[in-house]
Amino acid sequence: MTVLIVGGDYIASLKQKITAHGYARIEHWNGRKKGFNKRALPGRTELVVIIYDYVSHNLANSVKDQASRIGIPMIFCRRSLYEIDTIFDKRNTGEITTFSTAAGY
Repeated sequence: MTVLIVGGDYIASLKQKITAHGYARIEHWNGRKKGFNKRALPGRTELVVIIYDYVSHNLANSVKDQASRIGIPMIFCRRSLYEIDTIFDKRNTGEITTFSTAAGY
């Protein structure tokens, strides 16, 4: 299962947390270049994590639109391990049914 992380520079600890929740492949777009706005989402992406305090509005909207069109669930969060753990735990316990309702944007 592939996860796309958009935003952030140092995400090693975030990758570990997501891997611990059963996702094997993680791709990262730091969003620092203009060309990221025009990139298509990678094939086989099953979850998009947007770290909104490290990404431009244009890139966030572009990724959000693409993921919505395809039906890929999204998480919007700060670069916070606690926040990521909380979102995954709520999903595992059934408090939320989709990731996109976990944190609004």
